[in-house]
Amino acid sequence: MRRYVITIAALTALAASVALARAAELSGTEITTRVEQREIGKDEKSQITLTLITKEGQRRERKLILQRRDKANRKKVLIHFLSPADVRGVGFLVWRHPGKDDDRWLFLPALNMVRRIAAADKRSSFVGSDFVYEDVAGRDVGQDTHTLVRSKRLEGQDCYVVKSVPKDSRSAEFSQKLSWVRKDNFVVVQELYYDKRGDELKQFTVDRLEVIQGIPTVRKMTMRNLQTGHRSEVSYDEVRYNLGLGDDVFTERYLRRAP
Repeated sequence: MRRYVITIAALTALAASVALARAAELSGTEITTRVEQREIGKDEKSQITLTLITKEGQRRERKLILQRRDKANRKKVLIHFLSPADVRGVGFLVWRHPGKDDDRWLFLPALNMVRRIAAADKRSSFVGSDFVYEDVAGRDVGQDTHTLVRSKRLEGQDCYVVKSVPKDSRSAEFSQKLSWVRKDNFVVVQELYYDKRGDELKQFTVDRLEVIQGIPTVRKMTMRNLQTGHRSEVSYDEVRYNLGLGDDVFTERYLRRAP
């Protein structure tokens, strides 16, 4: 009888500890929110190489400058292309607004024209790459339903695996995506996108991660189209944070200005 009582007590303690662990575990929404709110500096200026690679291995390289400013939960991003000659001076500006559609503008120097990008076009390819316009400034946490699927090690790092499903299926190019989020710094190191039929569509990977000015920083990433074999590699050749960029940089006037 004594052994039976001890066994019941042990099982009760085990159940309590499991319940406590589950209570302490973050939800999918909490994890995704921490990804959104992780420290990335007040602003950033980076020099980037974007390489477009076909299934057959043909490569096209583009150089660009990215400037970003985060203030009061609002993100502004300005991109200018430096080369090759056919895209030099092309600019892209986005103002991200939590809870509503972002504002996006594209400057075409050949026409000396600024074109506003409609919300419906945010899923279009960004200058021929495997990224879409929405990828530049990111997607609001509240647009999707996030569920913690499991924990899993990836490249030797403990990660949360979170499934995100758009609340409005018309708002995204994917039907769902799985995100691998490092537990130590809440950096998304891999994503797997599924199309409307449920087939694998694209895979995003972080290929190199470094700490710059105390901030975990992606130095190289790749987006692969799993259906066409095309991929886009992004290398951050130079990254600087907290430069004191003003709001005047993220305007149509600066969008028109050649870098």
